[in-house]
Amino acid sequence: MNPPNLFLGILIATSCGLLFHLFRGGSAARLGLFVLTAWVAFFIGHLVGTWLNLDILRIGTLNLLPAFLATGIGLFIANLLAGPERKSVRNRHKRKPPTRKS
Repeated sequence: MNPPNLFLGILIATSCGLLFHLFRGGSAARLGLFVLTAWVAFFIGHLVGTWLNLDILRIGTLNLLPAFLATGIGLFIANLLAGPERKSVRNRHKRKPPTRKS
């Protein structure tokens, strides 16, 4: 894979991770998780597409269809494994202690 296609793949994978975070929401840590997952899944999908000789939706040497499929699956699994979003620690300390009624 030549450097321009590598750069294009990183741009496409980053865009997928950012769009997923835009629709799903969450903290900055989740944004990092989604972008990192998108990078890894995109290039794994590309490699699987190359290994299986899939030439559907190909730009240069990038196999986009298997890369998009792997990115979607990877982001969905990362979202499931991350679990529900926790409330911030700051909100827990703002609770007032219960008062006793006389």
